[in-house]
Amino acid sequence: MKHKIIIDTDPGIDDAMAIAYAIAHPDIEVLALTTIFGNVRTDESTRNALALLEHWGSDADVAEGEPAPLLIPANEPGYLVHGANGFGGVSIPATSRAKHGLDAVDYIIEASKRFPGEVVLCAIGPLTNLARLLERDPEIVTRLKAVVVMGGAVHRKGNVTPVAEANFWNDPHAADQVLAAEWPLVLAPLDCTMPVVFTPDYMQALAKESPLLGEPLAEMAEFYARFYRSYLGIGGCVPHDVMALSWLTVPGAFRLQKGALAVVTDGPAIGQTLFQPGGTQSRARCFDGRPDHLVMVDTDPEMFMADYMMVMARHTK
Repeated sequence: MKHKIIIDTDPGIDDAMAIAYAIAHPDIEVLALTTIFGNVRTDESTRNALALLEHWGSDADVAEGEPAPLLIPANEPGYLVHGANGFGGVSIPATSRAKHGLDAVDYIIEASKRFPGEVVLCAIGPLTNLARLLERDPEIVTRLKAVVVMGGAVHRKGNVTPVAEANFWNDPHAADQVLAAEWPLVLAPLDCTMPVVFTPDYMQALAKESPLLGEPLAEMAEFYARFYRSYLGIGGCVPHDVMALSWLTVPGAFRLQKGALAVVTDGPAIGQTLFQPGGTQSRARCFDGRPDHLVMVDTDPEMFMADYMMVMARHTK
């Protein structure tokens, strides 16, 4: 049976890498992309999502999400990392397709009722839509098959501050609410994303093996890699968001820990992920009453990259 997924996304170069993988994978059915701010603004995310789906031949829906964080002022979009159009300046043809009539939250609610216990929600941007989802329909926690979140940094340092990862930093209150909820959640933090680097040679091979999907991704990766080289000294780019999809299809590539999670919501450490391993205790009250979730704390890069290349190469449409 295929995984029925909704990808909550702010495309975004690594988002495009994840969306391409989902479209290509024979065991994934993409129901929709729901959009959020982060790498670009929400209306730009919607435009990018529609353009990608049209360009890559997917009829998945696009439902627009929240325009701003729950409580804090919106940070500037990640144009420095992803370029002014979110795709490193690579032009994806615009489409006349329209966004769905329902907003992102109502779309997820409707889909969960249409396919109870079957929908996997993969969140690869700030978690504002998911926090609003919990507010609007608390019973959603019983109807989703799983929630997979790319965000946070558990044992590693952050990527926008010394302690905070970008998705959680962009809406820490939403992230904290999502991690406190009693739903089947798996977290893909920087711990599992940073070990994987898509080098220029890898991206060129991807473009050759899968021209439709790989060629625009390879072009985007040139811009993305310049950021990583300039700011981190890395010879390539990190495909963070793909991990939320790969957890469904190649779970053996990841090492897991289980524990309770919280997010700092103010002060100089805003956006920091806090983790209390399962079976341990502390005097930190922030974990009181919180469920244990699975956390992907490391990755086998060779297994991950081999799977990504194989899946993309098989896509011939």
